[in-house]
Amino acid sequence: MTRRSHPLVATCATLAGPALLVIAACSGGDNGAASRSNKQTASSPACVSTDTTPVGLAVREYITTATPTPQRYLSAAGTDSAVPEDGFKVLQDKGPTYYYGGDEKAKAAIRERLEVVGPYASLLVVYHGKTEANNGNAVTVSLGGHYIGGEHEGKVSPTRSIEIVCDTATGWKVGAVKTESGA
Repeated sequence: MTRRSHPLVATCATLAGPALLVIAACSGGDNGAASRSNKQTASSPACVSTDTTPVGLAVREYITTATPTPQRYLSAAGTDSAVPEDGFKVLQDKGPTYYYGGDEKAKAAIRERLEVVGPYASLLVVYHGKTEANNGNAVTVSLGGHYIGGEHEGKVSPTRSIEIVCDTATGWKVGAVKTESGA
């Protein structure tokens, strides 16, 4: 049996082979490396000094190391001691959270609410500010507090200066923690 050659198939195969090589060469060169580099840059952590993440991390560190362990949280309402938004979100994530402040009537209403809900340790977290160092790559957040209501009424949670540092491999992380005095 003789084999017949089809000129059209032979021509297409001859032209398609080099074209496929050109397409493969164009898609796999430096553009592929640049694309991988862009993905690495996009996924690597960036610490920006205007970022509020350090405050949230400091609040988390403060409340998880407080003794006795708080089960609900309060933030001073309408004052410069109020926990900033990122920190307040952390409080909400950890447990029931209330604004505490204003006039005596408002404070009494919150105390009554806390009593009705149950005898849980309630920590009023007080924000004392933050400072930046090392061109914004280190942020020290100062927090204090005291317990409101229940068996721990008036107990002071010491003021702590919590350093949050930028690690270029992992992003913001807790560094040194210095315990100072009362709230």
